[in-house]
Amino acid sequence: MIEQFEKLEAAINGLGSCIEEMKKENDRLKKEAQELKGVIEDRDLEILQLQEDLQKKSTAHDTEKNDIEHKLEGLLGRVSSMTAGKTGTQ
Repeated sequence: MIEQFEKLEAAINGLGSCIEEMKKENDRLKKEAQELKGVIEDRDLEILQLQEDLQKKSTAHDTEKNDIEHKLEGLLGRVSSMTAGKTGTQ
């Protein structure tokens, strides 16, 4: 009978050790998951910043393109008026 209690006690001790190991592993995994979550959040912020920078550059390029188009239209108008004036006087 005592032998059965000793076996039961050994089994309970084994379970206790197993549970402690599982708790340690769980804590380690929670910490790792939290670290990975932080990395993901950092990457999300980087992506948002890159998208914002890209939008700013796109807007700047559009503005520059419009400025160039207006200058070209102005130059074309001047050239057209010069050629029209020369054609009219000849």
